[in-house]
Amino acid sequence: MENEIDGYPIVLAASRAEANEYGNNPFEAFICTFPKKLSGYILKEHISNLKNNKDGTAKNTIYGLRKVESILVDKFGSENVVVSHYDNLHKFIGKKTKVVGISTMDPMGLAYVSTTYNSLIGFGGESLNAFEFEQLVSHPSIQKYKPKVIVGGQGSWQIIEANAQERLGIDIIFQGEGEKDLVEVFNKLMKGEKVPKLFEAKKPSRDKVALIKHAACYGMVEIMRGCGRGCHFCSPTMRTKYSFPIDHIMKEVEVNIKEGSKSIFTVTEDIFLYKSKKNFIPNRKEVVKLYKTIASYPGVEHILLSHASFAPVIYDKKLLEELTPILIEKTKWNPKTSNLYKKPFISVEMGIETGSVRLMKKYMKGKALPYSVDKWPELVVESIGHLNDYDWWPLCTIMTGQPEETEEDIINTLNLVDDLKNHNAKMFYTPVL
Repeated sequence: MENEIDGYPIVLAASRAEANEYGNNPFEAFICTFPKKLSGYILKEHISNLKNNKDGTAKNTIYGLRKVESILVDKFGSENVVVSHYDNLHKFIGKKTKVVGISTMDPMGLAYVSTTYNSLIGFGGESLNAFEFEQLVSHPSIQKYKPKVIVGGQGSWQIIEANAQERLGIDIIFQGEGEKDLVEVFNKLMKGEKVPKLFEAKKPSRDKVALIKHAACYGMVEIMRGCGRGCHFCSPTMRTKYSFPIDHIMKEVEVNIKEGSKSIFTVTEDIFLYKSKKNFIPNRKEVVKLYKTIASYPGVEHILLSHASFAPVIYDKKLLEELTPILIEKTKWNPKTSNLYKKPFISVEMGIETGSVRLMKKYMKGKALPYSVDKWPELVVESIGHLNDYDWWPLCTIMTGQPEETEEDIINTLNLVDDLKNHNAKMFYTPVL
């Protein structure tokens, strides 16, 4: 008879494609959205060599899973909760395992990047993200010991959309933030009590957000949750914006650096709106103070940025003047890290989305605040010009195929792209279908 193990009551995991740092290059993670036959070959070494601690637990994993770990450890104790990478799950899932919790961002390959690049690449096929997620939920130890499987994270909606919950053997899909209801759900599962197949979580109190206890991929720390601009296609913009206090943020910086991270990746919908004032007016003093505090923490070699918007750059032109000297010294995009870069520059993801004022008014009327969207193309061109003056080269998404998009809308977007080209804009054009 095959040897059996006791295992841990609660085992947490993410797919090998998502729980990965790709040589500390977040841009390389986008390759996972390509068809597996291409991306699986390119990323083979990264996928096969995730970092583990001496006891076999995951050295780092996605930030959301670290939050879940912290919430559950506070309730059930560290002796009952473990975070593992796929390749070591056989060491932790056993007879005593009641629940396997999985966090995911793109389980079915339906995220906008996946659908875009699978369409652009001629041969198409299943994305690496989708393949690795299915590998995870069908892991031999899950099949053998039959624990309850609960899946959450920003991509959990995809499983419902694809009608794949039953096929994948997922018992519960947990949608929403975990601070308020996650413990109750796990408590019921541990006792063998019934939980709805689809659980919609209530919004938590912001003063009860757990701190991570172990390192997250790329040294991620959350500086702000929500946005509030109300763009129709983006769920985070529907949330009320909340900026975390600096001492809360720095505790997570400390955790990441102590456990070997060299970089800190500030997670937010808009770095320029940290502690912003009424009507989305940037608070330059607080933004600069935050990044100066992070940059001065011993051991922080690089600071990575997630998302930002155009309007604050124009509203307060001193913002970049004061912020750039701090960030350019900590940028990963410099000649020392790659001979592809001739000079240091700062990059952040920003959404142009369209050159059509009509579509902006229909779907994204809050995107230009504190300005009106009536001059959206002009605002974009001016903002990117100002960013370039300070060696910021943004990665800019441009959407096509929006509902009710007309030929005139498309022409307006093309005109905006031409205008940016005529202004010699330094940016990374990123199409989104």
